Amino acid sequence: MRIKQAIGLGLSVLFGILSFVLPYEALGLPSEVALRTVGVLAITLSLLLTETFATPITCFICIALMYLFGAVPSFGAALSGFTNTTSFFVIVSFALSAAITKVPLGNRLLFSMMRLFGKNIKMILLAFMFTICILSAFISNVATAAIFVAVAVKFLDIYDDEADAKQAGKIFMICIAISATLGGMATPAGSSLNLLIIEFVQEFADTRITFLQWMVCGTPAAFACTLFTWFIATRVFRMPELSASTISAYRDNLRAESIPAKMDAREVYVLGVIVLMFVFWIASSWVPFFDITMVATVGCVLMFLPHIEILTYKEYLKSINWTPYIIISTMIMLGQYLVKNEVTVWLCGLIFPESLAMGAIIAVFIVSLIVFVLMVIIPSAPAIINLLAAPLATLATVSGLSPILFLLPLGMCAGNCIIFPFDTVPAITYAPGYYKMGDLPKVSIPVQLFIAVVMGLWVPAAAALVGLV
Repeated sequence: MRIKQAIGLGLSVLFGILSFVLPYEALGLPSEVALRTVGVLAITLSLLLTETFATPITCFICIALMYLFGAVPSFGAALSGFTNTTSFFVIVSFALSAAITKVPLGNRLLFSMMRLFGKNIKMILLAFMFTICILSAFISNVATAAIFVAVAVKFLDIYDDEADAKQAGKIFMICIAISATLGGMATPAGSSLNLLIIEFVQEFADTRITFLQWMVCGTPAAFACTLFTWFIATRVFRMPELSASTISAYRDNLRAESIPAKMDAREVYVLGVIVLMFVFWIASSWVPFFDITMVATVGCVLMFLPHIEILTYKEYLKSINWTPYIIISTMIMLGQYLVKNEVTVWLCGLIFPESLAMGAIIAVFIVSLIVFVLMVIIPSAPAIINLLAAPLATLATVSGLSPILFLLPLGMCAGNCIIFPFDTVPAITYAPGYYKMGDLPKVSIPVQLFIAVVMGLWVPAAAALVGLV
């Protein structure tokens, strides 16, 4: 047993004992159930961060303990996250990425990016990130990440040395995760969370944010943070270098061997399905009937139509990685019961000050930091937004500020649940195994600090520029 594993086991046993012996009243918790829920959360985080077990096994432990500790009313309730639409999206998204890599479509996209930005490996990474950021501003962050993970895995074949490919893969996967979430805050269509915030702004500030107003606030922030992510990631981790001749040879070989001069019927079909899915994903921002997961499910099914049959079921099964599905489902369930058992109310009481009468820039910066801190404990963006919207609107009013100045950063920050791969997008990039649990925070924590700075400096100015405050 490694030292980290021993520490993880020791901490989990300690937290388990404390869950039953500490008086919940002395801690200010509302009930014994809340205390036991906090205990399970502490145990789960201890095992995950020390990597005592494989991540899915730790999730199974969390599910079992939620029932054994009495934090959920039944074992079926402990499995509730596995029926969530977000979790199911992960399963069907593997069919889309498998289809893109089976036909030459993924190679065409990779070739185009290399032709435009292929002078060196770092510029190719930056091209990946900005392309992802732009796409995820209009379609699902999860779908964008799933597609580009498949493209990146193909690109990593450029390395002859397996260790170099693994090292470069670590940087690419981390940057894909972060740039996909950052793109989500650029426009209202980038995330359903943005629409939720727009509704809360209407409720608490009696103001309707337009598409353009949101873009003025969100798009510059998204691009600035994407560029900062690239800068940090390529300095925190060593990027294995490639010569210009190696990149050029790989690009030419890719075109010669893997990209036909003309698209055949199967490739056109896959491209058509994906374009239609993009259209419906964008439309879902205004037409709720076009549920994002439903659209992805139909797109998945279309890859198996008889006679066309882009994928066989065996190929689909081989493409599925169950780790992100298990992580996301478990964290959704845990987030739900942190709210239901009133743990989140207790946490807010501990963290939030009574007033932030210190100027808009500093106040917005502090609010952004608080959101990120809470998301380590409650890695569920919808839960965080629903929990904090009303308290933050009240806090803004008490502090002499418009609720918009706190609600906009709440939505933008909550969408960037990237400290650990517990949310959907990071979980998808974590699944291929290029980086470990502790690698992501080395980049994501500096990025989140930078996001908080950008929120403080830009959002008040941009909101004033477009007449929101």
